[in-house]
Amino acid sequence: MKICSVIAEFDPFHNGHQYLLDQAKRLTHADVLVVFMSGNFLQRGEPAIVDKWKRTREALSGRADLVIELPINVSMQAAHLFAFGAVQMATLIESDYLVFGSEHPQVDYQMLAKEAQQLKLTTKSFTQSFASQLFTALREKTGVDLKSANDILAFNYFRAAQQIGNTMQLLPVMRKEAGHDELSLDFEHITSASAIRRARLEDLSNYQKFIPDQTKTDLSGTVIDWSKLWPFLKYRILTESEMTLKNIYGMSEGLEFRFKKVIHNSSDMASFLSQMKSKRYTYTHLQRLCLAIVLNLKDSQMLNQPAVLRVLGFNENGQQLLHRLAKLELPLLSKIGQNQMTINYQTTLRADNIYGLISHTEQNIGRKPIIFP
Repeated sequence: MKICSVIAEFDPFHNGHQYLLDQAKRLTHADVLVVFMSGNFLQRGEPAIVDKWKRTREALSGRADLVIELPINVSMQAAHLFAFGAVQMATLIESDYLVFGSEHPQVDYQMLAKEAQQLKLTTKSFTQSFASQLFTALREKTGVDLKSANDILAFNYFRAAQQIGNTMQLLPVMRKEAGHDELSLDFEHITSASAIRRARLEDLSNYQKFIPDQTKTDLSGTVIDWSKLWPFLKYRILTESEMTLKNIYGMSEGLEFRFKKVIHNSSDMASFLSQMKSKRYTYTHLQRLCLAIVLNLKDSQMLNQPAVLRVLGFNENGQQLLHRLAKLELPLLSKIGQNQMTINYQTTLRADNIYGLISHTEQNIGRKPIIFP
């Protein structure tokens, strides 16, 4: 049985994602297509616009065979840790292929990953993030300038595979039409998830030609964004001590004092981030940090966690793979109960409880994987 994996957020699932899944099947001729999909909280430090169950059904409608959740200790990380955790999970199920989108699939990412291993960088620069230092050094050494989010992830997938020693074939697929952060809807068939989210959150309807029918149904209901978390963030920063905030995952260099100072002059998330922004910290880094505060995440919960393969949905092909994985005694979790896998899943379970508060939908208790016809 040949296995092709795709790592995704599907926030929400749109025509570009459908193209990626179709290409994955065409290029690999795999027997089963597995999607490792972020749960309810995402890599850029935001809640998903609709929950993981709706997005799972969207993926299965788009011809995925099996959807496995990326737990929060993977899904809400900087690109290199996100990629490492996701590639590690794809390795665990013995994937033969990993397919992903890229603005520049012709780049020799394997060469770049090898070059990165030779670089010696410092983390003490206050004018550049570590990632910025890395990509600046790579550009100076190779002439390749990694700027777009998907190209950066592609590089990190290759880097993670080298670090793990994985021999699966990594296949970048050229993105069509809109770029990753493109906010325009002036395209024929494919635009970015960012543009679709913005249009939906502004109650526009001109995004619907870019999404399949299942996504149209899901976006017609309640949608989630940072505005629903803002009161939680403000409450936490106002009531917690600097020492407590200092112990939040990702907090560094006295940022907890700045958080306490800036929160008094902020009326919403946008104004708060604009005051917190500096050359040292990107908006995405700060947003992840804000989410870690809301969810009260600590280093022990986000680093070196045991693997859990939470099954969100499958079809007949996916079920056949699950039978095979069960025989390998992999850490599969299909429902919450009194078992070791549930114990290892506690950080994601707690985070989902917060998502349940703002979405008014239970995310785990009593929920079973979606069985798609």
